[in-house]
Amino acid sequence: MTWSHQATSQEQRFPIASISNESRLVFPSPKDLDRAWDLGIFYLKIPDNLDLDGARRFGGKLIAPDSPYRQIPKYGELEGFIALENNQQTKLALRRHHWDQHYPAAIAEFGRQLDQIGITILREVFRQSGIPETVWDRASGGYSAGAGTAFLNFVHYDTRNPDQGLRPHTDYGFITILDITAPGLQIKVNGTFEDVPVLPGHLAIHFGEALNFITLHSDRTVGAVEHQVLSQKPTNPVRHGIVYFANPDLDGMLWQFDAKGEIRGSSSVEDLFALLEKNLTEYR
Repeated sequence: MTWSHQATSQEQRFPIASISNESRLVFPSPKDLDRAWDLGIFYLKIPDNLDLDGARRFGGKLIAPDSPYRQIPKYGELEGFIALENNQQTKLALRRHHWDQHYPAAIAEFGRQLDQIGITILREVFRQSGIPETVWDRASGGYSAGAGTAFLNFVHYDTRNPDQGLRPHTDYGFITILDITAPGLQIKVNGTFEDVPVLPGHLAIHFGEALNFITLHSDRTVGAVEHQVLSQKPTNPVRHGIVYFANPDLDGMLWQFDAKGEIRGSSSVEDLFALLEKNLTEYR
């Protein structure tokens, strides 16, 4: 189904950024940047060299029950073809070091392009926070220099399941890059969930808990956005999605620096994620 687009005041609430020829994240005005940092979400104009249509076609093939990609082995609880409990979402999820093994070459390359987008965004967060460039690599557990952990997931919402599309949560990592092609995503603003409209030609960028953690003592802290996906009905457009997670290494460390480059705190990624999971469980 083809969606026509009409600009809404709600879309205009969420800032829109682009990536410059110098590989810098740019907003139309400082006010837009401030709004993005406070909300923890913004739209990003899709770079011209990103073959999003090809990735969408690949994701659409995963619905077929006989898709060979459904047979990819699970690597622990986080990778493989997964159906989430108490949610409608099913997904094929793989970390970066498994992309070349299991994804077609074009999709693995697509993931590496998202790596570069994630790094560009993270570096701009550091610039705005005042954290000295000499400590970016350490603060981010290596992600800002191309290390860390990245997931490239292709998701689908099974409308035969009456549960909520995706329950309220914040993402644990640094940055989430979303391709939104159908309505249903909502974020919490001032205690109330609001729709995030589909904006053709743009990705949606979320900030996560790890990014909030490492900027807590900087000149500009970013917020981790709480979000959910509404229950999808059989009468709704088929909801596919591409989700990229920029994360620290799961067995690494995160460091909090101030604008002088002095250490103000730290946590193992494992401990931080365990605390977040405990809080999420208690919240539910």
